[in-house]
Amino acid sequence: MAAFVAVSSLAWLGPPLVAPCPRCVGRQVAMHTVRTRGSCGSMLLSDTDSEVVDFATLGETGDTDPVGVLLLSVGAPEKPDDVEEYLYNVFCDPEILTLPPALSWLWKRPLAWFISKTRAAEARESMNAAGGLSPQLRTIEAQAEAMRDQLVERGIDARIYIAMRYWHPFAEDAVRQLIADGITKLVIVPLYPQFSLSTSGSSLRVLERMLYQEPGFPLKSSVVPAWYNRPGYLSAMTELIKASLASLPEGTAERAQILYSAQGLPRKYVEDLQDPYEEQIERSVELLTQALEREGITNGHSLGYQGQFGPERLRWIEPSTPDEISRLASEGVREVVLVPISFVFEHMGTLNEMDCEFAALARERGITSFVRVPTLGTNPTFIGALASVVAEALPDLSRPSMQQINQGVPTSLNMVNEYTTLYAKDQLQLVPQEQPWGLTEQAEVINGRLAMAAITVSVAISADPTLKAMVTMYRAARGLD
Repeated sequence: MAAFVAVSSLAWLGPPLVAPCPRCVGRQVAMHTVRTRGSCGSMLLSDTDSEVVDFATLGETGDTDPVGVLLLSVGAPEKPDDVEEYLYNVFCDPEILTLPPALSWLWKRPLAWFISKTRAAEARESMNAAGGLSPQLRTIEAQAEAMRDQLVERGIDARIYIAMRYWHPFAEDAVRQLIADGITKLVIVPLYPQFSLSTSGSSLRVLERMLYQEPGFPLKSSVVPAWYNRPGYLSAMTELIKASLASLPEGTAERAQILYSAQGLPRKYVEDLQDPYEEQIERSVELLTQALEREGITNGHSLGYQGQFGPERLRWIEPSTPDEISRLASEGVREVVLVPISFVFEHMGTLNEMDCEFAALARERGITSFVRVPTLGTNPTFIGALASVVAEALPDLSRPSMQQINQGVPTSLNMVNEYTTLYAKDQLQLVPQEQPWGLTEQAEVINGRLAMAAITVSVAISADPTLKAMVTMYRAARGLD
């Protein structure tokens, strides 16, 4: 069901480095990444040991504090009774474009309420058809535990936290917990292989606000914006696709069509906001096709997008996965292997939409073998790729900010702010200070209270003739009438 997959800054991840255990900083260790160029010029990161980096050149930090790892996801209602509130949370998200900007400020919440009311019954029915309980949170918790184990094996003291965008545990809950745990360094890893403003971007927007509003938010933070080009991710996906092809009836695997299916996105994001999602999805297909060819698998392949909803005039990225299934069947394809290319755990989009709706459509169109590749879950190779992107962020997080400033290396604004408070000039009173005016928070409070007082007095005078008579007498005595 599309409703359960929402179509959905801090320091971006810098040059890939891998951090040893903080106790080992200053010694020579193997660097676990090397950068190579893909056929279209995009960066392909390798997880293999290939270079040696002398971490002594990065400075002795003596930093042995644990690092926090925040996993971001869309979230899902845990049971059917949660559906209505979940849908309301989704469509209240300002990053989900449901109205023109001029109308959004007034009608966003009423529209979200209307959608949640009208779509809830259908969504609950879909959820019940898929078993009644979403496995999403349980799977992410298992992924977090497996990721922590991999980091511990590498000598990294990591604490893993989970932040959902539209359901519990929310980002606010996760951030308050990591603050309570004394986390001062944070690596943020969205559980979306490809970046979109509507998914990763929406969650990062919430964290950006908290960075400046929540006392104690870790000042040293890095974000891994996308990891669709990680060899560990590609390798794990390749093995799952190979296994699904091998499960087809004997003699049919070679002619099966590989159909990649990704979460859909309105074209408005790509055309008006330059969202990179569609480009990254297409590049993911290219990289997986190349990986399969290296394994001797040269099956035909195509790409579709699922989860479209809303008014017909709203244009989405095409083709849709159902349309692609129908097209393949009309061309005589009888074996299809469906690959969830943008999902890394099971949820309603895989259990209901793929396994039920798409499978039924395939049978109806005459496709005799329809196999869906499972999501990655806790696949060790995949978890290892995520652990690597965390490890690569640690050297920059461990180096003191002033050292980076002295060395002239790129750094994030929040690290500079550790040493340079932006309002220091005002505090030092070096120049005459102007009083704030206009739409400041304090002015708004004062104006609001004055307005309420005026309204109260006006109502009281209108309702009470005695007060009205007193005002008349006062004005006469002052000669105002």
